[in-house]
Amino acid sequence: MVEVGFFSLCLGLCFSIYALVMGIYSLNKPLSGVVASARNALIAVFVCVLLSSLVMWNAIFFHDFSVKYVYKHSAVDMPPLYLFTSFWSALEGSHLLWTLIMSAIVAFALATVRKSNLSLYPALCVAFGCALTFMLFLNVTFSAPLERFFPVGKFGEGMNALLQNPYMAIHPPMLFTGYCLLIVPFAYSFAALIRGGFTTEWLATVRRWSLLAWAVLSIAIFLGGKWAYVELGWGGYWGWDPVENSSLMPWLAITAAIHTLLITDKTGRLPRLLLFLNMLAFALTFLGTFITRSGIISSVHSFAESEIGPSYLIWVVFLLALTSGLVFTRGHLIQGAAKTNEWRVSKESALLFTNFFILFLLALVFIGTILPLVVEATRGIKISIQQPFFNAFAPWIGGGLVLLLGVGNLMRWRNGKIEDPLTCLLFPLLWAGLLTYFLAERKNFDAVSSLTFLIVLWTCGVLIMDLVYKLRSMRWNGKAFLIYNRPYLGAFIIHIGFLFAIAGFAGNYRGISAEAHLNLNESTQFNGYTITNQGLGFTREYNAQYVIGKLKSVDNQSGETFFVNPMRSKFTNNEQWFNEIGIHSTFWHDLYIVLASFDVNNQSVTLKLNWNPTVKLVWTSLVIMVLGAFISLTHRIRRRSLDFDDNGKVSSTENTIEEFLQESIRTSSIQNPQFASKVTSLSIIIFALFVTLLGLSGSAWGQSQNGNSIQKEVRPVMLNPQLEEVAKELRCPTCIGMSVLESGTLQSVAMRTEIEKQLSEGKSKAEIISYFKKAYGPWILREPDVHSSIGFVIWSIPILGLLLGPLFIVFALRNSRKKKNQDDQNLLNEIKKFIEEQKKGMKS
Repeated sequence: MVEVGFFSLCLGLCFSIYALVMGIYSLNKPLSGVVASARNALIAVFVCVLLSSLVMWNAIFFHDFSVKYVYKHSAVDMPPLYLFTSFWSALEGSHLLWTLIMSAIVAFALATVRKSNLSLYPALCVAFGCALTFMLFLNVTFSAPLERFFPVGKFGEGMNALLQNPYMAIHPPMLFTGYCLLIVPFAYSFAALIRGGFTTEWLATVRRWSLLAWAVLSIAIFLGGKWAYVELGWGGYWGWDPVENSSLMPWLAITAAIHTLLITDKTGRLPRLLLFLNMLAFALTFLGTFITRSGIISSVHSFAESEIGPSYLIWVVFLLALTSGLVFTRGHLIQGAAKTNEWRVSKESALLFTNFFILFLLALVFIGTILPLVVEATRGIKISIQQPFFNAFAPWIGGGLVLLLGVGNLMRWRNGKIEDPLTCLLFPLLWAGLLTYFLAERKNFDAVSSLTFLIVLWTCGVLIMDLVYKLRSMRWNGKAFLIYNRPYLGAFIIHIGFLFAIAGFAGNYRGISAEAHLNLNESTQFNGYTITNQGLGFTREYNAQYVIGKLKSVDNQSGETFFVNPMRSKFTNNEQWFNEIGIHSTFWHDLYIVLASFDVNNQSVTLKLNWNPTVKLVWTSLVIMVLGAFISLTHRIRRRSLDFDDNGKVSSTENTIEEFLQESIRTSSIQNPQFASKVTSLSIIIFALFVTLLGLSGSAWGQSQNGNSIQKEVRPVMLNPQLEEVAKELRCPTCIGMSVLESGTLQSVAMRTEIEKQLSEGKSKAEIISYFKKAYGPWILREPDVHSSIGFVIWSIPILGLLLGPLFIVFALRNSRKKKNQDDQNLLNEIKKFIEEQKKGMKS
């Protein structure tokens, strides 16, 4: 049975090679029979990979330990859920899952090619065949999942304990699905470059696949963050870890591509940038696997290492070279449909600035992830670029995007006219300012919190005003709005979700941390909660045993009593204790408790306590953004959305839209005048107001909810602010991606003790950091040392880019207007010269 699965993979490889060769042949001689055979061969690849996958699952569920992968990554005592997910718990299985999903998406994409895109079939077969050939080549060589194992094992070694988590059961399939969906925009862009152009139907197809890939990747990234939040015990969900960054990079690339596609669709501009970003996004999907599996970068996500790294590196370099080469050599054949090269202050120029910030973040993440490798390889110096470096730039990028989101949505295409700018800009600013002032007074917000919520609430207000004016332009016909403008509505909801995320991220720095040691029945007060140790509990499930901390908690404000049960777990295949976090979650904050240690004899516990504001807002933002994406995907009318002329009226080359509005008015006048449509419009506005006001203002309200102080039996140990400031800038020498402040390893504890000692001696932060830098080298710093030559360059480049980039774009936009005026003047001079020559000829 196992051999059947292996030979099925080999047959799939043969099919993919055949499709690749026939696709290349068809580029010059597109014979229908040859093209059809290439397409059918790629569909057959899916059948072959599916058969191999079923064989793999059969071996796992029936504990066939003659298969090496099954023995190494499953066990007889594992729960059924994790027995099923062990399929993708390590390199060989995850690569097979990736291939299975990719082959399924390729088969579906080929089966749904529209008639207007049939001429792209040969190039699509080349792109799909090339990718599947690479994946299947690794499946039968470096990453063979059905390799035999002798002598046959007995019980199995089991899955990595960190992966036995519900979120990690879903995260890899979602991530691979998002990665694989990007192959369709990649293939269509490759085909457009080979063909030398694209059609309106091409844009519609690429938009659907890109938006679907964006939504699935968003889900995958958030699930990974949720896993880190509930499993690792450091209280955060995003640490700018190299593997986290590698999943973020294709998401950023496809986000920029979607915005560029909107510009291309509406104005005909930037077609070459669109093709480049589509292909770049797919190329970046393989960078994460190279980082995770090669072993060249340490990461908490690097669960396996193998010899597959060089193959992925060659493949990534090939894809990047192919992308750049095609765009530079054949990009000139892609002619935009713009009637003029002049860029005005308009919606497309706002989107251009939006793309700048997104691509700047992409470049920053790429450099921060890869540069330490380059520096070590070329100069032999180990440096660290971790969370503090990225956090230094992220607020500025986020602030720029939020401001552009508000103003850019009000602008019209091809001109910067804003309908009723005083109302649309000043009214949201007025109510956002009043609400922010009220919250700041009541909850003692600092300047940063006040400014953040002022900008976010103002942008939400501007978006709502834009929605109101769109509905008014459509004569309050909510039915027509939902029929023709679902892409706009979906984008509106996505942007509201993005603002939710920004508000959630902004609350991170307001979190409070403490430690407490509680004997049996002792209590402590922590930020408005009374926490009592009621002893330990013990349980065992399948391959894991758990020690449970029974903590009775009381909310001092509401009097609500609840139990939080942080746990420590130990698995049969690992002697190490792992965290199972106890979380009491409200919409406004999380009470996050880690059972750091325990004593079975006297039932005492040591707790790490965290109060994390606005975390729920981050998870809520995912639901909102994905909802918006799928609303946009439901739009199937060829025209994406209604346009409006300079007077704010519906403009269209199609009479059906205007006729629909007129018919709605005519029929509704006979009955109740537009009652249903107006109710629909009002419902849309109320929904927008509810989401914005209740969500964002409520989250701000919850940020400073400290509760009333009551008598304390045990005072938790609050971290020394000076200690915290120093420790968060030093990396843990033995763990991965954590600071000395967050880590619980013995070496980090010793370093914190040394920091406290030196602080008590009166030493400054700079002196303490210099001490550790001499002891460990510059590698111990979590961000590049600005005083070193390398560190100065690393800091200078993004700072200059962030400052000069927008100025360069402004200069380029102004130069385009001057060039347009000069071209018009030259054309006018030529016309005058021609007329004068004609007059002279007539006189002679």
